[in-house]
Amino acid sequence: MGTLLLSIDFEDWHQLVHRRLGRADWNRPHPAFAPQVNAVLDLLDELDARATFFFLGMTVENYPELVAEAVARGHEPASHGYAHVRVHEQTREEFRRDLERSVDVIERATGSRPTAYRAPAFSINRQTPWAYDEVVAAGFRSDSSQYDSPRVPDRIDGIPDDPYRLRVAGGELWELPVATWGPLPIGGGSYWRLLPARVIEHGLRDLSVLYFHPYEFAPAPLRAELPASPTPRQRATASARALWRNSGRGLVASRLRQIARSHRLVSYDQAHADIVRHHGSRSRSLSEGGVLV
Repeated sequence: MGTLLLSIDFEDWHQLVHRRLGRADWNRPHPAFAPQVNAVLDLLDELDARATFFFLGMTVENYPELVAEAVARGHEPASHGYAHVRVHEQTREEFRRDLERSVDVIERATGSRPTAYRAPAFSINRQTPWAYDEVVAAGFRSDSSQYDSPRVPDRIDGIPDDPYRLRVAGGELWELPVATWGPLPIGGGSYWRLLPARVIEHGLRDLSVLYFHPYEFAPAPLRAELPASPTPRQRATASARALWRNSGRGLVASRLRQIARSHRLVSYDQAHADIVRHHGSRSRSLSEGGVLV
């Protein structure tokens, strides 16, 4: 039986979409989120699986009880930053403050300092190699911010399929890239709703990384709430987001159940010893042009 690293980006779909729509109350807790998270946690219990939860700081502040529940069920707390702003849209100082704020919020909610980090939208790219120095300086042991997907702009070249040690100016950390199979991103997200199940299963390797979001396990369809007197653009944005995220949503849980029949689903910290043993000799660094060497 193979082993897969399972990760969940703990972010509230309504919080992020309502902010994009310009709602004044975008940051209020939404009643749909708790059922989504509980659906994830119950499924993981059913599969005897453990996951690394990449907690988004501003979402943690809205739902500390759900964060505590996830950790109480044995899942690893990790950081997804605080405000879900892409790294390449921040200055280095802004990124450092966002990272530090997320760590403080997560540590207060869980009692543990996170040791794994994932950038929003996998946004450590060729423009922001300095982000790795900040991640190391903040005390993180691993990063999972790389997904060799065409949807990631200006992405770093040469990302391997397997975990590797990344050397940076401030030290070293493990990079755990989300799974790809050749040119196909197969690690999660919308690709699990678009690709045939046999392609996903065939492409997964031992210690591949999977990632999902609570909304992909939502018991009810996602619906954005428009501001008062919405513009045509706001209507179009809300409709497009809901249509895209609802399409094929039910496939994710069924496919994860199928995968769990032939693989152990574990958190990053559970897999650390295996990662070191199998990939400890793989060490890389970034060139000035943003290529792994």
